[in-house]
Amino acid sequence: MLLTGEGPFDTAPDSSGPPQPGGRVAAPGRLGLLQAFVNTHFDLVGERGADLFAEPAGLRGWMADQDLLPSRARITAADLERVLVIREGLRSLIAGHDRAALSAPLNQALAGASLEVRMSPRGAELVPVGSSELDRALGSLLTLLAGAMVDGSWLRLKVCPGRHCGWVFYDHSRNNSGRWCSMSVCGGREKARAHYHRQRSH
Repeated sequence: MLLTGEGPFDTAPDSSGPPQPGGRVAAPGRLGLLQAFVNTHFDLVGERGADLFAEPAGLRGWMADQDLLPSRARITAADLERVLVIREGLRSLIAGHDRAALSAPLNQALAGASLEVRMSPRGAELVPVGSSELDRALGSLLTLLAGAMVDGSWLRLKVCPGRHCGWVFYDHSRNNSGRWCSMSVCGGREKARAHYHRQRSH
């Protein structure tokens, strides 16, 4: 995350990012990585519908694929539990849940994922300096979180309210009015459900 100079995110949508429901476009630039992290609860590519972090090996593999961890990094069950607290805490933050209630468990899980300011030719940067490989990996995600909150792109991340969904999508609409990850799937189902209940009430 740059504190001066150019921001950490591209302004154009990243069509090369991971697949999205309903043909949506992933969040721009590096913010797409944070979005993908939160969306690991539901795989759209390989084991469709599976939680990519169902076991420590899955967490290690995903983070290695994103160049956040070495492929042979040691990940324990406690590490996995910690990361799941962070992942679901971020989803709750994006959904607009009470920050005060979320701060304690999130801060506890994020302890150790420290950041320090370093000077570079581009200006001041936040750099992960945690003592473990996982701490530094989580620190890298924290730089994206902080940058998104500073530049306002965080407000375009939304959680689909569809039943059994919870997919985090990036709202590219001009007026930031998107609600569903996919109108043809979650939105359509909700419309059909509402229509059914209206018919039943008559």
